[in-house]
Amino acid sequence: MKKRYAGILFSLSFIVALTGCASSGSLIKSYSDTILSDTSSIVSSNQIEATDFMATSLVIFPKEGASLSVPESAEETGETQDGVYTETESETEDGADPNMETEETGETQAPEEAQEELQLESGAALLAGIDSLEGLYAKNIYERRAPASLTKLMTALLVLENCDFNEEVTFTEDMVVTEPDASLCYLEVGDVLTVKQLFYGLMIQSGNDAANALAIHVAGSIEAFCDMMNVRAKELGCADTHFVNPNGLHDDDHYTSAYDIYLMLNECLKHEDFITAIRQTEYTAVYENASKETVSMDYTTTNQYFLDYYDYPPNVKVIGGKTGTTNEAGRCLALYVTNDSGQGFISIILGAWDGDMLYSEMNELLNKIPN
Repeated sequence: MKKRYAGILFSLSFIVALTGCASSGSLIKSYSDTILSDTSSIVSSNQIEATDFMATSLVIFPKEGASLSVPESAEETGETQDGVYTETESETEDGADPNMETEETGETQAPEEAQEELQLESGAALLAGIDSLEGLYAKNIYERRAPASLTKLMTALLVLENCDFNEEVTFTEDMVVTEPDASLCYLEVGDVLTVKQLFYGLMIQSGNDAANALAIHVAGSIEAFCDMMNVRAKELGCADTHFVNPNGLHDDDHYTSAYDIYLMLNECLKHEDFITAIRQTEYTAVYENASKETVSMDYTTTNQYFLDYYDYPPNVKVIGGKTGTTNEAGRCLALYVTNDSGQGFISIILGAWDGDMLYSEMNELLNKIPN
């Protein structure tokens, strides 16, 4: 089967050059980190508060081969009327930068010497370290795509940052999910659960009703929670993300990218409660319903590696992650894995056609992880 080549290799030296990092840390700094540490290389001094610019044009990891240095004149830089620095193009004989993201595909074209043999057919893919600056594979990582239930990574992050797991939540009418075929924890109005029980339903069972319940508990309404999601996404440096719900049910105005998912998952992994939850194959929630009767509900993971439907390569250990599936998004999977040395990596596939393609191409990515 022929596979369309779309991969790129971003080398350690290339990333170090972009970030100014020399040893360890996240793969890419968020724009908030950068603007605090080196504003002069990003925007003019009177634009320090222009965070909208930072969220839509990440200079720390340029999409279009931009330089980090700011030339002195606005004429040279393409500075706009409001003083925001925009990058100039480095043109080839054909008038195009070979490292620029193509308008038609959203793909970053790598120099020929950086081409990888690995060819994936899924819509987007990313493999990168979290304990190093090593980027191992990227395909369409800035392309805006429907994320399905990978949305729940941001929902989980806001819960971890704003809640105690022992808090109680009463399931109300505005938390009900009515979309057909939606993944549910089968919660009913009047059920009383802890945040921990809902969180495990969110991450293990991928319950859209659990997502709604947590969102309303945190922010008071779905709309207010989505505002929080979008603000937090900007803070992380997510330039290609916009949320309109906490669960990932499809909406044309609800999107993210593989790179932004990397940023979200990387932030979630700073919380031990998150890692504990995603390691679970199953979980039983025991709680009271509206009639004060004890209800027991079993949650089963959607991660088919954990259900032994698919084996992952022997050189890595899959700690856990998040799945997502809608007709528009296709099959999606974001994983946290470690190698034999205990180093952590994030591996992401978006837009696979089916489960076999999703897990086989994920295995191709995982096989690229060094020991």
